[in-house]
Amino acid sequence: MHPMADGTFIQIDMVKNWSDENWISEFQYLKEAKMEYVVLTSPKKTDTGVVEMCLRNAQDFGIKVFVAIHFDEAWWKSGSKDKEWLFEQMKIGASQADIIYEQCHDNHPDSFYGWYFAYEVDNISFNSRAKFESLARALDILLNHLKNGGHRLPIMLSPFMNSSIGSARDYAENWAYLFARTELGEGDVFCPQDSVGGGGLEIQELDEWFRYLKKAVDRKPGLQFWANVETFDHKNWSSAPLKRFIRQMEIAGKYAGKIMTFSYSHYYSPNNIDKRFHDAYLHYAETGQLEEENPLPPKNMKVARKGINKHIISWESGSSNVGIFGYELFRNGKKIFGTFEQRRYGGKHAGIVHTFVDRSFFKWRLFGTVYEVQTVDFAGNTSQKIKARVYI
Repeated sequence: MHPMADGTFIQIDMVKNWSDENWISEFQYLKEAKMEYVVLTSPKKTDTGVVEMCLRNAQDFGIKVFVAIHFDEAWWKSGSKDKEWLFEQMKIGASQADIIYEQCHDNHPDSFYGWYFAYEVDNISFNSRAKFESLARALDILLNHLKNGGHRLPIMLSPFMNSSIGSARDYAENWAYLFARTELGEGDVFCPQDSVGGGGLEIQELDEWFRYLKKAVDRKPGLQFWANVETFDHKNWSSAPLKRFIRQMEIAGKYAGKIMTFSYSHYYSPNNIDKRFHDAYLHYAETGQLEEENPLPPKNMKVARKGINKHIISWESGSSNVGIFGYELFRNGKKIFGTFEQRRYGGKHAGIVHTFVDRSFFKWRLFGTVYEVQTVDFAGNTSQKIKARVYI
């Protein structure tokens, strides 16, 4: 059985002005892709109308929603350094959760499935037992409040990691330490970001990190291990090729009970990007295979030298039976530029371009400076590279 995504994160900034029709369209796409969960992040007190609209439409489609609890941007500066600030944020979040629950849960009990802990923990800032001790105390402030108020739904945590900062074993042990000291338990979800899209892990490192984190979760009775697979490329904030996404799911799926994405709705949904991404994924969902026919390369590549430190590279379109996602440009074998189909929310206005201005200090080379460009299709296949060179 090939791995499939079970759900997606949706950031509230993208959907705050959506109508019922927008939500219906999105949930139709998600159901076509066989998904059943959404994580809605991160509402404020004034966003209960958005939460209610999401829940109302999700209930009609049988989709379960985790609703995020309060987030303050000062987290990135103070979260691991100021425990009193952290404890206060838990109290603020608890109060906000009361409001959201009281206004939304009774009308939509089937879709209001759980809570999302919006503060993303990492091994960069949280790098000691003392910091995890403070985090455990903070988390229990929130969990005990939810329990005492009758709002104790399953809660999801989704931390991330960077392999250049520490080891998989140490990070997992810190989490096991926290699990043992909190009220986390039956039905709650530990859903780490795979950190491949964000650049914290190389894809070949993912297995080790998830293996250790899964062992930590297994030591806490009732706690579930899911995966948050990233569908973007931090180098240019474009959508990740589907081939990379599926490879991430294959690795994470060995350990995770379910697979969430950050984010199908942002990077693959027809509501936010070219529909051919969704079509290619549906083909995979139905067959377990992506289209494997390589696209045709670009045509008529040219390089114009302008002075000693400026080259203008241009090319004409290639072609593909599943559609062209974009192009990748290389200088002397090293990738220096990518231009891709853009998202409507969160993307760049330029879209796919066919020129690039390379500004650098170009050294003399016997065979000149060699540029290559290749076509990338929506399935992630690449064409042969075509070449052009310029001499100093």
